[in-house]
Amino acid sequence: MPTKKKAVAKPAPMMPRRDDFGAEADGYFEAAAPPLAPLARELRSVILGALPGVGESLKWGVPVYQRDGALICAIRLGRDYVVLQFYASGTSLSDPDRLLEGTGQKMRHVKIRSRADIRKRQFVAWLKAADR
Repeated sequence: MPTKKKAVAKPAPMMPRRDDFGAEADGYFEAAAPPLAPLARELRSVILGALPGVGESLKWGVPVYQRDGALICAIRLGRDYVVLQFYASGTSLSDPDRLLEGTGQKMRHVKIRSRADIRKRQFVAWLKAADR
């Protein structure tokens, strides 16, 4: 009786690296359209103010903020909102007002639809906690 060959799992194909990977983030903010552009720029200002010396560059098509190779957060434009996204370093953030969305296993995020949604004190506290 012939023996069956065991199926060997093929590795997942690597995604090609984006041409803008590691580029400066200025172009992302310049290309953003109203009404989201001012919200994205304000979030950028909050991040850079809260985390002096943090690295900022494009990764995966969005501005990503990191220190010593550790991912802290990112800004991403949605259809009608801007996302402040926290990576693994932010999965244990205190969120008594339940602003953060996501399971918290890999990343969490908050959606900003208007200037009133930018809770600077809360965001700064999260950014500093995620930067540890």
